[in-house]
Amino acid sequence: MSKIKKTILVTGAASGIGLAITNFLVEKGDHVIATDINKKGLDSLTNNSSVSTFYLDVTDSKSVNDAFEKISEKFPTIDGIVNNAGIFVGGPLVEIRTEDLERILAVNVIGVFNITRTFFPLLLPTRGRIVNIGSESGRFSYPLNGPYSMSKYALEAFSDSLRRELMFLDISVVHLQIGAVKTPLLQQTYACYAEKSDVENSLFKKQLERVLKVCENEIGKGTEPKTVAKAVYKALYTRKPKARYRIKNDKLRRFLEFLPTSLVDAAMKKALK
Repeated sequence: MSKIKKTILVTGAASGIGLAITNFLVEKGDHVIATDINKKGLDSLTNNSSVSTFYLDVTDSKSVNDAFEKISEKFPTIDGIVNNAGIFVGGPLVEIRTEDLERILAVNVIGVFNITRTFFPLLLPTRGRIVNIGSESGRFSYPLNGPYSMSKYALEAFSDSLRRELMFLDISVVHLQIGAVKTPLLQQTYACYAEKSDVENSLFKKQLERVLKVCENEIGKGTEPKTVAKAVYKALYTRKPKARYRIKNDKLRRFLEFLPTSLVDAAMKKALK
């Protein structure tokens, strides 16, 4: 029996994990509605007949609504939504700018809500699936990583609440908790600490310097984006998907989750002092 072709909407599809997801789904025979704020990146996908590209800024309601109008004209229904678009913002919570915190929450949290809420009418008729790309930082928060962790913790709550609502409609919601992945986001993470944080004048100068070294190591040990793409495909096609999947999570971070809070805090203080 031949595989039934699905139509999947992917946000942040023009680069990194989103591009890997797009390419893998197409390779498997699906049609991808690739959306992104990166017009140049979208242009590189226009020659593929299995990909339909649309400019979309997940933080801009008008942009989301305009994209919905265009997409719904061509695709009356869709079989899946992959909420992948995301950014990184890090730094001491008592030193970062309010607008930087607002920006990451707008993309990583409100943006996911905007897409899910707006495109849900296209998903409902097919009883399709929603896959949210989260992070291991949504389970365990490191110092100086607060803004990113806040956004990913919120996404965990969104996925749980949405899953427990949509189960009454026989629609599955799957959350992926991914570790470090070899994408431009890792480079952006390093740059965020190195360039946007005033390391020399920070109250946390020594800690920021150590975090920069950690970021360098993350760049070297990150998994390939295709690993995440395969997990997304599994989440979309497995008959009974799990509520969440952990993808290449850091073993030390997983271990720390099970230790008493006071012990973890003391260990971190010693390690970063």
